[in-house]
Amino acid sequence: MMNRGFVVSGLFACALAVTTPVLAQPAGFFKGRTVNIIAPTDTGGSVYEYTLLVSNHLGRNIPGGAKTVAQTRPGGGGVTASNYMARNAPKDGSAIALMHTGALLIPMTSGAAAYDPRKFGWLGSVAVRSYVGAVWHTVPVNSLDEIKTREVVFGGSGTGSPSYQYPVFLAHITGAKLKVIPGYKSGGETNLAMERGEVQGRGNFYEGFLATNADWVRDKKVKFIFKMGPDHPDLAGVPAAAKYATTPAQQQMLRVLEAPLALGTAFYVPPDIPQDRLAALREAFQKMLVDPQFKADAEKMGLFINPRGFADVAEVVNKLYDTPKPVMAELDAIIAPKK
Repeated sequence: MMNRGFVVSGLFACALAVTTPVLAQPAGFFKGRTVNIIAPTDTGGSVYEYTLLVSNHLGRNIPGGAKTVAQTRPGGGGVTASNYMARNAPKDGSAIALMHTGALLIPMTSGAAAYDPRKFGWLGSVAVRSYVGAVWHTVPVNSLDEIKTREVVFGGSGTGSPSYQYPVFLAHITGAKLKVIPGYKSGGETNLAMERGEVQGRGNFYEGFLATNADWVRDKKVKFIFKMGPDHPDLAGVPAAAKYATTPAQQQMLRVLEAPLALGTAFYVPPDIPQDRLAALREAFQKMLVDPQFKADAEKMGLFINPRGFADVAEVVNKLYDTPKPVMAELDAIIAPKK
């Protein structure tokens, strides 16, 4: 099966070949320049690992060559990084960030965001991944239904992150006594909290567990009690969130929450960077995805690669932001932190 991301890449490469002189100016700009690749989390989790992977390989594919350096700007479930990209990051092509899946929704549900994802320049996504709710193997529950009779505590990052919003939403529509404690700076920190027994579980990308804690999956140290977004062969027996969304309103809200999963690990630049540099970065990103060194490094790091082109990513964002306001208001009332 041909990946849609690479179809976009091929067409886009042809278009660029016709207008090669346009790239002369970007090549001069990027030569010898440092481009910062920004993670919206701290180190230790798969989000940072994907940022590091791109940082290690994008630079040599940028016309003129560039030094790429991974940085972290954690906070607010990705809002801190996205606010920075919209307001303070240089708008010249020297700052690139990974969009935290939770941060994609925040402008629709909260006043904490100073950015509009529709205005960012999308480069593409490295991987579209499955999302799961996991509990430590000693916790005597195997499904959300079993949490209706006993409380289970999850750890999460910011209240705008999937690790907070997804479990809270599912607890609401199922009646599960699932409590989420936010504030962990990274997935790695949350994993340590699970090992210590400080929390009993967490939401995470399934491929994230495979990348950072593959032994947990192999040795069955965690049990998966729900799944969301694109499916994975390993998760055949895990109940899908759609099972619990029984009303039209719940189903519509679930589609909103799952939209960021269709976005995946998508990278972007601030609004209003010069169009020729944006085109150059998009071409470099597509070249990176098929680079044998990139693929080998991803395999070594245990990172799942399932890319999408920039046009596909932009389409997901634009459709999401067409959601009727009453639906978003109802969803916000459910997932907003209770005061």
